[in-house]
Amino acid sequence: MVPARLESRRLPEKALVDIMGLPMVVHTCKRSAMASLLDEVYLATDSQKIKEAAEVHGIKVIMTRSDHTCGSDRIAEAVQDIPCDIVVNIQGDEPLVYPEHIDAIVKTMMEDDSVKCALGYTEYTKKNSPSDIKAVLDLQGNVLYCSRTDLPSDVYTPVDKLNKLCFLVAFRRSFLFQYASWSPTPLEQIEFNEYLRILEHGEKIRAVRIDGAKISVDTLTDLEIIRQLMVQDELRKAYMSEPQYKKHERED
Repeated sequence: MVPARLESRRLPEKALVDIMGLPMVVHTCKRSAMASLLDEVYLATDSQKIKEAAEVHGIKVIMTRSDHTCGSDRIAEAVQDIPCDIVVNIQGDEPLVYPEHIDAIVKTMMEDDSVKCALGYTEYTKKNSPSDIKAVLDLQGNVLYCSRTDLPSDVYTPVDKLNKLCFLVAFRRSFLFQYASWSPTPLEQIEFNEYLRILEHGEKIRAVRIDGAKISVDTLTDLEIIRQLMVQDELRKAYMSEPQYKKHERED
């Protein structure tokens, strides 16, 4: 499930911004569909404009209510009539998502029935970046806490590497419905991070290391970086038509 909404605070209508001739969310859906462990990919949205833009490119769309406070609540509504065991929340602002990263997270769920929720993380060194959510893990690889503030603190001990969360998040279907039945929690609202709702209810989130993950698009600066990276990306050639690819390659 790829949740997407038209309203965005920092980058207006970012789901539909153009990246080499395709709306951003179309890149996300096309690349997600290349994951070998996913049976179907759906776009979940409340926007008719997003729906029309996606369907032009053959993407399956499920319309949802407009009152959801986060993507996980939106996909819980969207998946109600779809029989499945695992639901993966793939944020629509991940146009350089890699299929093998999705597969790694789903594989973790398939191999360990005790895991109710799993997400990706990657090591990085950037500091003081509130648009990135950092996590600290326990000795079993579960998320202890995640924040827009740098974690762990380097007040007393130098910290060279942080764990940045990559929001490819897999849920057991039943646990997703349980999650959606809970009201937004205090820390979730303070941090503007929907996954703290899980931790605040005493449940665990398994963290799966993935390497080479690219940034999501939160700002205009992020968008420009992604546009540059997309020019050199090999995976896009598998879902972009050759004439279109050549046209935009010449333009860049």
